[in-house]
Amino acid sequence: MLKKTAFHAVPAVLALMLAACASQQPAPVTAGNASGSTSASNPYGAEPYNPNAAGNAETPYTPPPAQSASASSGGAYIPSNAPVDINAATHTVVRGDTVYNISKRYNITQDNLRAWNNMADNTISVGQTLRVKPAGYSAPASSASAPAVSAPAGKPASTYTPAPKVSSAAPAPSASGISLMRPTAGKVVTNFGGSSKGVDIVGQPGQPVVAAADGKVVYAGSGLRGYGNLVIIQHNKTFLTAYGHNQSLLVNEGQTVKRGQTIAKMGNSDASRTQLHFEVRQNGKPVNPASYVSF
Repeated sequence: MLKKTAFHAVPAVLALMLAACASQQPAPVTAGNASGSTSASNPYGAEPYNPNAAGNAETPYTPPPAQSASASSGGAYIPSNAPVDINAATHTVVRGDTVYNISKRYNITQDNLRAWNNMADNTISVGQTLRVKPAGYSAPASSASAPAVSAPAGKPASTYTPAPKVSSAAPAPSASGISLMRPTAGKVVTNFGGSSKGVDIVGQPGQPVVAAADGKVVYAGSGLRGYGNLVIIQHNKTFLTAYGHNQSLLVNEGQTVKRGQTIAKMGNSDASRTQLHFEVRQNGKPVNPASYVSF
């Protein structure tokens, strides 16, 4: 009897255990972190990086303002158009000279000038002596200058006796806005034309020679054959004036002079008589001084 009862009780116990298991609910599953702010499209719990979002955008680079170059204190370049002896074999470089304008004034090519002087480029310096004729060249006899007349030995040099004041009554035509005045008193004995590139004015030894207009002295010396002691003044980019055969020079290269300022004393250096040789040049070419100065 006892065995029967135990046999029938076992199935009942198993049924109760199965019913208890079936009645338990599964544990809840929570996605994301505890804050509950996770996006459905981002399983890592943080917003994706956006380079354009506020606080992430980089400030674009702005270059510093360009600095303007300071103005040159030397002023604009003024080329030298000083008169030259076209028959000379050499040329001494003065301020403002370039290979181009030296070649132009001597009627030679730039290639020849460089070749005759073994130049690799156009670099030249003030005071440099350049060949402007080929090797073996000799100047024509007709280009030789008249010998200078020297004062007798033992006799003191003549002193200046004041000459009549230079008259400025008649207005002269202007040269590119520059009004030229008479450079000295005296009679014009040689006019412009033919072999004369200017005018010759006779006077007394030591007589003042003045600048015809404001300008800058670009040459003061005796290195140009046929001109003696010479002063050349550049007035602008177009016009210059030349004053030759002086007894002595009172200005230096690079000096600024005013209209009417005494720049030299009249003499006979490289000339047969006491005189001033006066030239006006436009773009390097001689023009008639009487067109700009009232003599």
